[in-house]
Amino acid sequence: MIFGLLYAVVLLVVAAAREHFGSSGLYIAAAISGLTDMDAITLSTSRLVSTSHLEPATAWRMIMVGGLANIVFKAGLVLVLGARAFIKPVLLGMGASILGGVAILALWPS
Repeated sequence: MIFGLLYAVVLLVVAAAREHFGSSGLYIAAAISGLTDMDAITLSTSRLVSTSHLEPATAWRMIMVGGLANIVFKAGLVLVLGARAFIKPVLLGMGASILGGVAILALWPS
């Protein structure tokens, strides 16, 4: 029930962001909704593509932005809650993932 509600809210936020702010609003909505959970942004974005309300090129970038926001959020949790010995290896791995994701976003042809 909670996931269904979250999915509906993300779908509405994405549609409103697209209507009012264009592509930049979509990426902001993806980043915010991806912070703690990737399921809702992935499913809502996929649905928008399947109903031809969103271009696939924009959709995969939105999912990537949501995923990067999710990694950054989890890295913050590691910094705040993680044991000292745990922090460095986890942040190195997460940092590599973030750099890879940013590189894909920056270098992938439109």
